[in-house]
Amino acid sequence: MYRKFAAVSAGLMLVALLAAAMPGAVLGASAPAGASTDTSRITVAAWQAALIAIGYYLANSPWLFGVAYFTLYRPLVAGFFVGLILGDPAQGTLIGAAINVPYLGFISAGGNLPVDPALPGWVGTTIALASGLGPSSIISIAVLLGLLGTLLFYGRMAVDSVFAHWADARAEKADISGVALMNLLPSQVLLFVISFVPVFLLALNGPAYVNDALNNLPDWFTNGLVIAGGILPAIGIALTMRFIFRGSAVPYFFIGFILFTLTRGSMSLVVVAVIGLALAYLHLSFTGASAPKAAAAPELPAEAVPAATPSGSAAEPAVRLTRGDLLRSWALWTCFSQANYNYERLQGTGFAHAMTPIIRRLYHTEDEIRAALKRHLVFFNTEPNFGNIIHGTVIAMEEQRANGAAIDDDAINSVKSGLMGPLAGIGDTLSQSTITPILLALGIGIAGGTASGGTIPTIGAGATGNPLGPIVYAVLISTVIVGIGYTAWMQGYSRGRAFVTDLLRSGTIDRVLVGAGVLGNLVLGALAAKYIVVYLAPTVTIAGAQLNIQASVIDPIFPGALPLGLVLLTWWLLRRRVNPLALLAVYLVFAIVAAYPFFGPDHASSTDPAAQYQVCTSSVLHAYYPCGAPPAPTAAAQP
Repeated sequence: MYRKFAAVSAGLMLVALLAAAMPGAVLGASAPAGASTDTSRITVAAWQAALIAIGYYLANSPWLFGVAYFTLYRPLVAGFFVGLILGDPAQGTLIGAAINVPYLGFISAGGNLPVDPALPGWVGTTIALASGLGPSSIISIAVLLGLLGTLLFYGRMAVDSVFAHWADARAEKADISGVALMNLLPSQVLLFVISFVPVFLLALNGPAYVNDALNNLPDWFTNGLVIAGGILPAIGIALTMRFIFRGSAVPYFFIGFILFTLTRGSMSLVVVAVIGLALAYLHLSFTGASAPKAAAAPELPAEAVPAATPSGSAAEPAVRLTRGDLLRSWALWTCFSQANYNYERLQGTGFAHAMTPIIRRLYHTEDEIRAALKRHLVFFNTEPNFGNIIHGTVIAMEEQRANGAAIDDDAINSVKSGLMGPLAGIGDTLSQSTITPILLALGIGIAGGTASGGTIPTIGAGATGNPLGPIVYAVLISTVIVGIGYTAWMQGYSRGRAFVTDLLRSGTIDRVLVGAGVLGNLVLGALAAKYIVVYLAPTVTIAGAQLNIQASVIDPIFPGALPLGLVLLTWWLLRRRVNPLALLAVYLVFAIVAAYPFFGPDHASSTDPAAQYQVCTSSVLHAYYPCGAPPAPTAAAQP
């Protein structure tokens, strides 16, 4: 943990040194050549900066019934709300979608945050809108903001450990309300301060610094930032591929890529998703393929979990939980499972908080309450939705214990510790690695704005986003996540451990993973064709004719070969355990260096086609489109 913190801190210090030497690289870039630079910039008022800062806090907070992490935390949704606050939801959506692509494969598990996508979404979109930057130009700045957000997260996790001990003190006094308060109040005060203050200042003052830097950047450096905007999405797509690009589903990635490339981006990703669903059904129907079998459920003490449901007992229990108790406990966990997420116990205080309605109903003496609170304040961590099976099972055990069953603390702890690992693996694979990126890809596709087809959308160049994209994504992911959490909770209570073993043995999860792999690969391939852009600029002389490498040689043979090669290379490097942050830094530097005019001028005022062609082919990579064939030479003037 501390090594990771030191590594991220060192990386941020390096960024700061680069910023001191070359402020334009950090603060921003102008719109690409050919885009309007006379756009009316948005002025961020103090009240708007405050709303944006509150939005970032809510993205990290527990107040949105467990779906903030899947909605406001994602740049696609954050961009829409920033645009709404600043008066341009369409452009905010377009920018948020572009920022979200590099974070498509983002996964946070086990208290680790590789990078924070929320801060780039909220602050990056604000800077882009207020500074007149295009979606591709802002991606480089968003990367640096993501590192800053990671440091905020690590600081919060460290301090939150103190509040877990405050909860211990309340548990010793058998104070049920006090334990709940310690999980919620101090952690949220801390979160609000470290979220609101820096984001408010960045949103209010950041655009001014960017505007100051815009006039000092050379054209080639601006082009380099835009080129990086077309390359960096390969990392997000390759991160997602690590989980679904395997087995019999692999060919569907190439089908999606080629399908979208051949239609020149005219096919909606919604249509691609519908085709993917049909292909997934056919694949499962005709191949009978299945994913590798999930790990078997851990062996637990036979007396720990009843074989029958609590209501199926022969003798009616003297103390009985009501459906309201179960719903209140589920709601508390759904909202506050990670309110006091900390390095020492992770979700421990959240588990105890969720158990407070159960403890109130089942236990009445101080000793019973004290013991119940203390046994649920221990270390706990699992996926917060699929892992609800554990909570339901533990609640059933607590109910039987209160009615005299021989269930001790060790039996309850063995259920929690034995199931939290396997269910975390299943849950993270399905929710973070499969469901979320597939639905995000769909939402990004609906949001519009493509980086292919010869033009990168920029503010003032006529490109607009579709706010329906983030809305559709938010509704779908919220429905799925809440539905999974509720079902797992109630099934865990009614069926106990049997639900886990039955689910694993039935092969249902295997089929879901295979079908999701087919759909995900098809959509991911289309997304790679849509957002990854690589244009070679130089020309070569073959048989006395000048040919642009990209337009005249590569594209006629295999359109999209370079973007496809880039994403496959990135996937291979990640499989070789290359650090994604290191890869991101290398790609960013490479893009800027490749934009330098090694072979000619970086700009020309001449309107002569030959001069313009020389400008286009003067670097290694070009930012906007293949340079095409050289202009025909003009006839020499007659004497």
